[in-house]
Amino acid sequence: MTETWDSAGYIASSRYRLAVCRYLSEHGSGLPSRIAAETDLAQPHVSRALSELRERGIVELLVPESQQKGRLYGLTDLGELAYERVALDREADVTVVDDGEFPMPELASELLETYGDTLQAVAWCEPVQTRIRFFEQSLLDRYDEDTVKTLVATLTNEEAIDEPLEDLPIGGPELVAFAIDDTLIVRVPLEDGVKLLVSLDASVDATLNELRDTCRQMTAAVLDS
Repeated sequence: MTETWDSAGYIASSRYRLAVCRYLSEHGSGLPSRIAAETDLAQPHVSRALSELRERGIVELLVPESQQKGRLYGLTDLGELAYERVALDREADVTVVDDGEFPMPELASELLETYGDTLQAVAWCEPVQTRIRFFEQSLLDRYDEDTVKTLVATLTNEEAIDEPLEDLPIGGPELVAFAIDDTLIVRVPLEDGVKLLVSLDASVDATLNELRDTCRQMTAAVLDS
């Protein structure tokens, strides 16, 4: 289940990987040129996405490696499961907000003061709505609204990661960390079903427990005031 979930997060974090997997899921297989034409993506983006997905075991080449023309690709069993997970999670209500609209601006300010330039984004995820505050403009340029929506929904999905961990002797997780490309995303459970997603540059020099304690202490202080 963890491998499927990790693969789902990897698919969801790129609109190119997402589009390629959606095409392969709907059509069963595809040539890079056909995928590019029918998804309105540039072929270099499609080729790169296929290469990345193949390295992760999500996509496989369906013809001999030596065949240079007609290189047909399809989803692996892992890829089918992972994309199915992503497709189920794409209906979340996710809104990008500025500082004044974030549910707990004090917490966002504290995180920014603590982590500085390594802080990329923070998302306040309620059961029916998620509000996300970006601190790095390049992320808004890199991810379109649909990709952000898919990624947040996948990262907050309880069935994907929480239930399997609850079966272990240690019980369910207090927090979960995800590494996607050059980004570290930490999910911190708060109260009343709220989950906080904190996105940091992967080079950040911090412990996860410190991050968890900061989030919980700030949340408790604001709620008590």
